Formats: sequence, structure tokens, C-alpha cells
Amino acid sequence: MRNRRYVLGAVTVAAVICAGAAGCSNGNGDGDGNGTAGEGPDETTSSAASGAICGGAMSPNALKALALLTGSSELRSTDEDDVRSAAETLVAGWKPLSPPSGPGVEADLCAVSSKEASGGPADVRITFGLSDAETAQGGHEIAQSLTPYEMGERASVGTQYAFLWFACTSEQLAGSKETPAYIQTEVRNALPPEGDEGRLRDADATVVHSASVALARQLKCDNLGGLKSEPTLKNSN
Repeated sequence: MRNRRYVLGAVTVAAVICAGAAGCSNGNGDGDGNGTAGEGPDETTSSAASGAICGGAMSPNALKALALLTGSSELRSTDEDDVRSAAETLVAGWKPLSPPSGPGVEADLCAVSSKEASGGPADVRITFGLSDAETAQGGHEIAQSLTPYEMGERASVGTQYAFLWFACTSEQLAGSKETPAYIQTEVRNALPPEGDEGRLRDADATVVHSASVALARQLKCDNLGGLKSEPTLKNSN
């Protein structure tokens, strides 16, 4: 992992109350979803804040989910990586018909912390990696112990980790029409967040889904890599 530099100042997720549903969109296609994963310190969000966090990869509900996971509506994001650079790293490391063995190609999206955590380790880190069919369909030791969610090829979510795999066929990934590229998105919380476990799992699921959709769009995966525009949540009361 590269050393992280945090942007100057904090982005206040709750700074602007959206004037309407259209004003809250960041182009990821994520609407309100099926649940209440985004409920946290503040229910509001802003399109301006959306663009500053993780290079715009976070949907409005994912921003709310990050507020819940970090315990703060004022968030800081790294300024080094974004969806485009992550996609370029994966494309450069992709080898058709040769699934990666051992440590695969990884790409950082971003690390997010609350304003209060400035100078310490990131609260939430989001990464991508090239995977293989076996791992995507069930061969991941940590993921097997987590709660399954119906997103992409497979999603396994807990209160501290979330994994989502999707299959991408794209002109950007040579040979993927014959052998799909399997991509793993991971959300890792530095410490177990406090709160209702169901809501925390849904928050992690919302973040990992938003990042995956953003990458699938950047790579121009056919059929959005099998991802829906909104996450399928479990704690939807």
C-alpha cells in the first residue's frame, strides 16, 4: 500500500441539503436502495461532497453509510487514487486465459476517515483486485464466515469487512469476451464499528456495491458486470 496523503480540510457530507432526488445523484445510478443503511449522524448529503469522496465513486447512500461506519458526517478522503487510476491498474495487470495465482493485482480506490481521525489510520479503506472464478464463486476463507448478499457473482459482508465479486467482459480487457475478468472489491474497516450489526452490515454492503458499480462503469463492463444499479440489502426495515 502506498503512503496516504489526505486532502486539506474536511468534506462535510451534510453540508448541503439536497433540493430534490435529482440533486443528490452522482451518476452511479444508486437510488435510495432497499433499506436504511445510510442512516447515521446526519441523514442529508450533498452532490458536492459526493464528488470529493473517493473521486465521486460513492453514491449518496454510500456517503451516508460511510458516515455511519466512521461515526461522523465530516469525512476526509485520500487524493491519490480514483476509479480511473484503479481501472488502469487492473487493465494493465489483466492477463486473459491466465487467472492470477497467489497475490493478485490490486488497486486502491480510496481511504476514508472522519475529520477527528486526521493523522491516524484510515477508518475505511476500499480496494479492488483481479480474482478468479473459483474465488469469486466461493473459495475465500474470510468471506465464507460472513453474511451472503445477493449482489454480483457473490457478496460476503460483515461489520468490519465486505467483499463483492463481479465478472467483467469489456473491450478494455483483451480476451475477456472468452474468459471474463473476475474483479474483487473489498471494504475494510480499521476497527469494528459500534452499533446495530444489521445496519452496519448494510452500510458496508452499500459502500462495496457503490465502488463496484463505479468501477464496472469505468471499465465499461457489459451489462454492468451483472450488478444492479441499487444494492440488495437485508436490514431493510
